[in-house]
Formats: sequence, structure tokens, C-alpha cells
Amino acid sequence: MRTQLFALLCLLPLASGVGAEAVPEHELKATYIYNFAALTQWPPLPGESFNICVLGGADPVVAMERLEGKTVHGRGVVVVPLRSLAAVRECQVLYVAEEEVPSLAQVDKLLGDAPVLTVSDAPGAREAAIRIVPEGSRLAFEIDVERCRRVGLRPGAALLGLARNLRRAVN
Repeated sequence: MRTQLFALLCLLPLASGVGAEAVPEHELKATYIYNFAALTQWPPLPGESFNICVLGGADPVVAMERLEGKTVHGRGVVVVPLRSLAAVRECQVLYVAEEEVPSLAQVDKLLGDAPVLTVSDAPGAREAAIRIVPEGSRLAFEIDVERCRRVGLRPGAALLGLARNLRRAVN
């Protein structure tokens, strides 16, 4: 059921036909990020809110602000635009815009094993746990399962089943 819901939510804006309107790409990515969070199992979370942080870019912040008021795992979503890297450990999800990809190595060091789901849509974002990638006229995503496991996050089966590519530990 969750797989079908996720697929419907992500693909519905791309439907064509009479009356269909194009959804801005940042809004579609915000929907993806919300579903990534909802379909991931988290260790016990600190605080009372579910913080979705945005590093870089005004457009992603505006798109993600529409998530405020929704809940993830029983906690209200709060969108936090980051002006510096100091608060990255207080995020549950950290979206890193393309202009901030050079900061990802430093973000990775600051986070250590903190249970933060890092997401980016930048081509060079190798350190991100989930990468949103273009696939023809739609968006797809790749999951670094090993990175998620190292920080105590478990993407659900529905999420893993929809991913275009999974990166796992090499044994």
C-alpha cells in the first residue's frame, strides 16, 4: 500500500492530459523528500519536531515550507534553512542544494554517525544517502543503503523497491 501511495504521489504531478498543470521541480522534490522521511525507519528521535533542513538555495526552502504542518512518525515537520553547518546534527533530513555540494565532505564529518538522512539532487553528491536524479522526463532516486545503515536509518522496502539504483557495502 505504501509503495502504491508513494508512486502515486510522485508520478501524479507528471500526468499529462486535459487540465494537468506542470508541477515545479522543487515542489516535486519536496514531495519526494517528505516520502523518503516517511518511508524510512528511524532510531528514537530527539526533540518534538521532525526537522527538514535545507543547505543552499531559496527555491528549495520555499518548496519545502509547504511541508510544515504535516507529520512524519508522529512529529510535526519544521523546515529549517541553514546559514551555516553548525546545526546539521539537529536535522533529521538534510537537503543539500547543488551550490553546496563542495560542503558535503565537511557535512559528512560533522554528522559522523548522527541519524541524519542526507539528500541531494546534484550530480557530484556522492556523500548523500539519497540522490534525486533525472531520468528522461521524470525524476528517479538512488539510495546508498550502506550509508543509511551506518547512521542507524533503515529505508523501508517500499522505498528500496522504487529506487533506480541501490549502493550496498562491498564484501
